Amino acid sequence: MALERAERALQRIERVLGGRNASGGRDEALRARVREVVEELDELIREAAA
Repeated sequence: MALERAERALQRIERVLGGRNASGGRDEALRARVREVVEELDELIREAAA
């Protein structure tokens, strides 16, 4: 289950990066979304280590 969540998180990053354009506003949105996914992955790593 944790592996599936991690894979989905990585897929979300790939989708965001694939749809990225050159506008500055999108950069902030991208950073926010990547930050969310990284936080989720960090949580998964902690759960797996426990």
